[in-house]
Amino acid sequence: MSTNLDAINKILNEIKSELTNLISLAKNSERLDSKNLHNQTKILNEIIHTSEISEKDKSMLEKFALTLQEGITAKSLRYEKQDLERVLSNLND
Repeated sequence: MSTNLDAINKILNEIKSELTNLISLAKNSERLDSKNLHNQTKILNEIIHTSEISEKDKSMLEKFALTLQEGITAKSLRYEKQDLERVLSNLND
């Protein structure tokens, strides 16, 4: 089970880095290239569906992944990053 959690934490940290990158780019541009974020979200979904984590954690992660898939705007980036911090905190408690 710790391997599943390690894989989830790894991809969540990659998503966090990408969100941070997009936030810095959003200051200088209205158009954001979120291809990397979408690919990372697909990987997260694959890991969620094959992991042995609790249903509560799966549900939380699925909801987070869904918000990332619904479209990222410059305005939503900071909220997504805050949501990710909450997810990481809840997952690692």
